[in-house]
Amino acid sequence: MNFILNTGRTVWQGQAIESGKDLPMYVDAAAICHMNKDQMEDLGVTAGDNIEVVSEYGDVIVKVVATKETLPDGMLYIPMGPWANRVIRPITDCTATPSFKNIPVDVNPTDEEVLDMPTLMKVYKKAQMI
Repeated sequence: MNFILNTGRTVWQGQAIESGKDLPMYVDAAAICHMNKDQMEDLGVTAGDNIEVVSEYGDVIVKVVATKETLPDGMLYIPMGPWANRVIRPITDCTATPSFKNIPVDVNPTDEEVLDMPTLMKVYKKAQMI
């Protein structure tokens, strides 16, 4: 299914960063994708299932969670961090900040595991400039 991905900070992700990026708490806070319940049903997933998020810039496996506040139809939200960084637009247009908003993505259920941060960094491939 096609969606638009937005990323940003969350309170829980901010707390987890301060505790340590190599802890399970950080994975639980940042390796997730917020999705409306009706969109989860359409995709055939339930909270806690793994999904693959693919953009033209890369792909990542994250856990899907139901949003607490309804997102606009067709929108997903992944907290900022190394999992979101795998699929955002890396080109900064001379701002030194990549594009964290309005990224077209394709999402599918998967049996692949969510990688912890140290493992994710080991398999991270450098983005090719487009």
